[in-house]
Amino acid sequence: MKKRWWIIGSVVVLLGAGFVGLNMMGSQQAMGMPVNIGTPTKSALESKILTSGIVIVEDKQKQYANVNGTLREFVVKEGDKVKKGQIIAKIDTTDVDSRLLDLEAQMEVAKANLAKAQIGVEPEEVAQERERVTQAQREYDAAKREYDRMNQLFSSGASTQQEVDKAKSILDNALSALNVAKQQSALKQKGPRKEDIAAQQAQINKLAVERTQLEKERVQSVVVAPANGTVIGVAADNGQYVNKGTEILTLANLDNLLIQADINESDVGKLKLGQTATIEGITLGKQMLNAQITRIAPIATTSQSSSGQSEKTRVKVILKPQGDLSALKPGFHVDINILAEKIDNALQVPIEAIQQEADGSTFVWISENGIAKKQKVATGTENELFSHIKQGLNGDEQIILGPVEALSEGAPVMPMSGGPAPMGM
Repeated sequence: MKKRWWIIGSVVVLLGAGFVGLNMMGSQQAMGMPVNIGTPTKSALESKILTSGIVIVEDKQKQYANVNGTLREFVVKEGDKVKKGQIIAKIDTTDVDSRLLDLEAQMEVAKANLAKAQIGVEPEEVAQERERVTQAQREYDAAKREYDRMNQLFSSGASTQQEVDKAKSILDNALSALNVAKQQSALKQKGPRKEDIAAQQAQINKLAVERTQLEKERVQSVVVAPANGTVIGVAADNGQYVNKGTEILTLANLDNLLIQADINESDVGKLKLGQTATIEGITLGKQMLNAQITRIAPIATTSQSSSGQSEKTRVKVILKPQGDLSALKPGFHVDINILAEKIDNALQVPIEAIQQEADGSTFVWISENGIAKKQKVATGTENELFSHIKQGLNGDEQIILGPVEALSEGAPVMPMSGGPAPMGM
C-alpha cells in the first residue's frame, strides 16, 4: 500500500514539473525569441590589406669580362664587401701585348710609305724613265725598218707572208712598250698622286684605331668594383679562361633592401604611393619594421591556381622598409600589413550584422521596444571585423547580432544576456 502511494506521488511530481516547464516555455515564447544584441560604437576604423612579400635587392650589378684571357688574382667570395674602384681580378693580356707590338711595326712601315709618297720621285728615277723611253724608241725604230724591209722583199717575191706578219707583230710589241715607257715617264715627272697619299694615310689611321682598341682592352683587363657593395654571386673561377662578356660576379648594395608583394586586383585601388605599412616575419622575431609603398606596377599578371581551376590576377608592389634591416636578407619572406584607410570616430557595427536584400541594398536588424525591425543602412570602409555605417543609424539603436536567419519583421525578441553590449573595437 505504501509502495502504491509512493508511485502515485512520483507521478504527481513529474506532472507538476512538466506543467511548470510548459508554463515557462510559453512565457518565454510570449516574451520573444532570444537574440544577441549590441550597440554601435564610434572609434577609429582601420582598413588593412594583409599579404606576404619577399625581400629583394634592386641595387645590384653584374660584372663581366671586357677582354678575352685567363682570369688571374680572382679571390673574392660570396659575402665579401668591396669598395668602388677596388681591383677584383686581372685578365692575362699576353695576346693583346703581342698584337700591339705587331701593330706598331705595321705603323712604322705605313708611315715610311707615306713619307715616300709625299716626297715624290727622285731626279735619278726621272732620268731612268727617260732612258727607258729612249731605249723603247730605238727598239721601235728598228722594228719599223725591219717591217718596211720585209714588205719590200715580199713585193719582189723574195719574202713570204709569214715573215711579213712576224715583222708586224714585233713592230706592234715595240710600239706598245714605247707607249708604256712614255706613260711611266710622264707619271714620274708629275710627282706624287693625291690618291696614293690618301691611301697611305688611311692605312695609318686604321692601324691607329686598332692600337687604341687594344690599349683600351689592356686597361679593361683589370677588373674593378663599379660601386661599393657586397658580393652576392660568383660566376667564374680563378685561372678560368673567359671570353669578352663572360659573367664574373654580382655585386649588391644590401643597405638598400626592398620588399616585393603581389597584391590582389581587388585591393590595388586602395593603394597609393607613399602609403604606410608594417613588416613582420619569423626572422624579425618581435621586431616590426615600418615601410612605404614606393612603386606600383603599371600592369597586372594573371596565373593559374595550384588546382588549375581558377586564375589569380595580381599587381606587383614595391615597399621600402625603414629602420634596422640587419635581420633581413634577400629571399626572406615577410608578412605585410598595409594601412589602406583610416577613419577617425567612425560609427561601426560588427560586419556579420550587415545583411543584404535581393536588390543589393544593405540593412541591419534592430530591436525596437522588443520588436525586430529592418533598418536600411549605407556602409563604407570595412575590415575583417567591423563595417563603417555612413547612413541609417545614429548610434543609439540595439543591433541584433544573431541569430538572424529566423527573424521576421515585427517578431518579438529579447536580449539573451539581459541587455545590449557595446561593439567597439
